[in-house]
Amino acid sequence: MRFRCAQCRALTQVQISARIIAPVITACSGCGRKYRFAVDRPRAADDQERYRRAKEFAETNQIDLGSAYSVLEGVMTLEEAHGIRKGVPVTPAGALPPLEITPLAAEPSLRPTPAWRSAPTQKTAPARPVPAQRPGLSESEVSYDPGFAAAVREGCLTPQQAVERGDHRALALRLSQRHRLSMELAFKVAENRMTVHQALQQKAAHEAKEPPRPQTSVSHGVWNFMIFSVGAMILAGLGVHVYHVWGDYLGQRGMAMLEPTPAAASTRAHLTAPAEAPSVPAPPPPMTVPKTDSTGQVVEVVGPDPGSVLISFCSTGRQSGRREAIEIAPTSPPDASARWGVFRSLDNPSLAPRAILIRKDQRSGRWTTGDGRTPIMTETPPAPSPGTHAVPIEAVPAAPVTGGSS
Repeated sequence: MRFRCAQCRALTQVQISARIIAPVITACSGCGRKYRFAVDRPRAADDQERYRRAKEFAETNQIDLGSAYSVLEGVMTLEEAHGIRKGVPVTPAGALPPLEITPLAAEPSLRPTPAWRSAPTQKTAPARPVPAQRPGLSESEVSYDPGFAAAVREGCLTPQQAVERGDHRALALRLSQRHRLSMELAFKVAENRMTVHQALQQKAAHEAKEPPRPQTSVSHGVWNFMIFSVGAMILAGLGVHVYHVWGDYLGQRGMAMLEPTPAAASTRAHLTAPAEAPSVPAPPPPMTVPKTDSTGQVVEVVGPDPGSVLISFCSTGRQSGRREAIEIAPTSPPDASARWGVFRSLDNPSLAPRAILIRKDQRSGRWTTGDGRTPIMTETPPAPSPGTHAVPIEAVPAAPVTGGSS
């Protein structure tokens, strides 16, 4: 349970074991005043009953639970408990009483019925017993913490009280942590210059004068993260837009996206093929109709013969000027209406040649490759059948294209 000191009004926790029968002596946590609690096990209720009685008394008289315990046990009067609730300052007693102080009525044998049993709604507390007077000790007769020396010299504490309070700094630190006081106020309470109640009043008055701390709704880290995220999203959207616009431009104009690098040109120098591709690719042969999609990929080529179709495929679309037509090879087994158009990559001459399948349309008699919807797939050319030979691609004179779509 907890009880409130009659002098400094501080709350103190009291632990009474179930096996203890003798009176319990407890010191106040604020001023160190000693209290002796009598234990009457055969007739006393258990802790739950004691708590229930104190709670009912506190609710009936509109006081806190610690004050209710103190009133029921005779530590303070009901008027003093109401004064604490209303904020009436308490005048500290001049000197603390000696160790053997019994604010309760008497021993269990002399007090047959506790006050909290007989009258839970009492308005007046039992008379406080007069403590026995003991001769005071002089400053030279005792040794105490030097931190209390100034308080002893000024008459705030007696040497005996300084000894009872023990370590000066430890007591002030305990008061500061328990009541959330500044160390300056805690030291004054430890030296008996003011009560805990007065220290709490000064603390409340000081906090009321301080301006409230400025509050930032959003921290700088959150703002930086939001700005970075929005910037990244904008850059990503611009990149996608530029990619689509550039692909449409290459598909309509048939221009190359990248020019051949000097390294690729130097690698092609020792090959037997023509020395270098022109900087501007030659137009497709006459009578050929190449078709590209929105990204510049060749999806269909129609021409009068397989060679024209292969040359138009190499000089059209995103890979324009980066492929070189080599030869027209027969299929295996030989088919009169199908040919392989073999070409090489000028960007990477070390790669093996690739080929596209060119077929003849029986109704129109023209040769075509691709389906007009998806990019034309390239394959590795198969080995020629025995007795067949490939026809090399010869130079075709440049001429304007008769038709095309993109």
